[in-house]
Amino acid sequence: MIVKHDRFFAVSARDGSMRAPADVGDGVWFADTRILSEFRLLIGGAEPEPIDALTDDGQAVFHLTAGGLKVTRTRYMDGGLRERITIANPGPGTIEKEVELIVAADFAAMLAIRGNVADMPPAVPAPAMDTADGLMITRRDWPGQASLVIVRPAGFKRRARLGPGKELTIFVDVVPGAIGATVTDFDEGLVRTKAAYTRWFAESASVSTDNPAVNELLERSLSDLRMLCDRYPTGLYPTGGLPWYAVPFGRDQLITSMLMLPVNPEIARGVLRYLAARQGRRTDPSSEEQPGRILHEVRTGEVVERGLWPHHLYGTIDATPLFLCALAETVDWTGDESILDELWPNAEAALDWCAKNGDLDEDGYIEYFGARARNQGWKDSDGALTNVDGTDPQRPVALCEVQAYLYRGLLGMSRKRPELKDQAAALREKFNRDFWIAGEKFVAQAVDGSKRRVEAISSNPGHCLWAGILPGDRAAAVAERLVSPEMFNGWGIRTLSTRAINYDPASYHNGSVWPFDTALAAAGLWKSGFEAQAEIVARGLMEGGIAMELRRLPELWCGDEREPGKPPVDYAGTCTPQSWSAASGFLLVSTLLGLEADATHGRLRIAPIETPLWRHVEVTGLHFAGHRIDFSVDGTRVKVGSLPDGIKVETSAG
Repeated sequence: MIVKHDRFFAVSARDGSMRAPADVGDGVWFADTRILSEFRLLIGGAEPEPIDALTDDGQAVFHLTAGGLKVTRTRYMDGGLRERITIANPGPGTIEKEVELIVAADFAAMLAIRGNVADMPPAVPAPAMDTADGLMITRRDWPGQASLVIVRPAGFKRRARLGPGKELTIFVDVVPGAIGATVTDFDEGLVRTKAAYTRWFAESASVSTDNPAVNELLERSLSDLRMLCDRYPTGLYPTGGLPWYAVPFGRDQLITSMLMLPVNPEIARGVLRYLAARQGRRTDPSSEEQPGRILHEVRTGEVVERGLWPHHLYGTIDATPLFLCALAETVDWTGDESILDELWPNAEAALDWCAKNGDLDEDGYIEYFGARARNQGWKDSDGALTNVDGTDPQRPVALCEVQAYLYRGLLGMSRKRPELKDQAAALREKFNRDFWIAGEKFVAQAVDGSKRRVEAISSNPGHCLWAGILPGDRAAAVAERLVSPEMFNGWGIRTLSTRAINYDPASYHNGSVWPFDTALAAAGLWKSGFEAQAEIVARGLMEGGIAMELRRLPELWCGDEREPGKPPVDYAGTCTPQSWSAASGFLLVSTLLGLEADATHGRLRIAPIETPLWRHVEVTGLHFAGHRIDFSVDGTRVKVGSLPDGIKVETSAG
């Protein structure tokens, strides 16, 4: 179970307990550091038995039982962990038990747990000392790492004697260590936390269908996105996913922000401004920073202080063209030309990077050699790009989807620089010559350093459909292949064909299904005119999310064939919740409703596809051109509410 608010989050078992061996993410986390690694409640020397647990509006509530006692743990994050433990005696007799809280902190670094850095000391519990404020746990071999655990009423062990109907309430607060730290009233903090979700839902579009399971998936997704968001001076910024990627990422959040534009465009504004403020300005091989480049991730804590990992890492090949896509898409949905003017210097710098540092051999493609990450596209594991015989492609490598992003970005930026249309057209022509595998009637995953095609049959061309870089006949061939049994497993599109020698349904990038990847493909299928295929893919993915625990779309699941009555096969260690997966549910809705936006000219198109997922849909408060639009759909019939002046809605009926 996970709860989060801004940069604090907690990971626990379903009984609320935390116990963290070196490779597990349990604990309370802040700034990429685990400030509490163990937190257990003992009653009568044993841990209570779980009954159920739920998360809602930023809080987690655990219901347990212990020898006739009813235990409720209510937890949320507000500058640290806030927890209320209520132990009640519902029975007719008196019960006397010893109640004990066990806590520890190892101050482990997230990247050390993940195995991304070596040369880190082993994570072991740090010494603890009673103070007037609470239990101070301080790491003596590394300055500045301390946690304060405050228990009210004071005491980590007590004898509780509860008569019939009586209860004991204990408050526990865990904050980064500082003598004199204070905590706020528990109920007041909980009201504030819930109010943040109330505001979020009010500020976001609402989608309600006649399918309760779809509604639950979308409500969970919207709630997850709020939980994942941190607030910065530049605005909201979703973290990648929990527990492993609770930091700002470039690529992931640019895609997330685009998928969420009709639901809540504040994410896009916050993401664009945050990344613009940290856009590369110098050449630094250690961080892979280059002028104009958009960052990959932001890390803090001991690994950065030791010089083992950069604070800002720029080693991604796709975030920079995606910045251009997201900026254009934001204007398309919001009509806010001022943000284009505001960030135009950043867009110019990004275009310059794409043409220079991003294009190593001046062939018109964005490519990479690899550095800290051998592969720098979204499939960034070491084995995620191979030739069909399993050999490693010669570097530098140009990925198909990255060129598609660049194409879409050039078209988007042509609103200020019309000559970029010609550049985009030239890229499209060259791409379709160099990346097309005639024998397979499919797009190569990449072109290598010798300009040979990497002819793996992968999910990447689905992004090319989304970007519109393929002509109609080739889009049709790609569409047919993507929904064939070798790629589509019934729940989504596999990252790699089942025919590949390195296909593995439980591989991170070579056979698994990623919701965002499949959702982009579904949108691309629809944009390319293949409504039936788009519906099949979108429905399969949404049904997969509905079948998962908590009706939540995780980071990925395994690529095993769909079996009746069984959910998708879990991928071990997947992030859940995960931001671009949560946002994918709304791209699926946009695809099935056939939404197209041109806010600059005040035109919104709604062209629904019939789907067994629902018959009736109510959309309230859709964000478009600075307004909120209401409409309903019955099958393919659209009924639009009152519209502001200057806004026109075109429907499939004309």
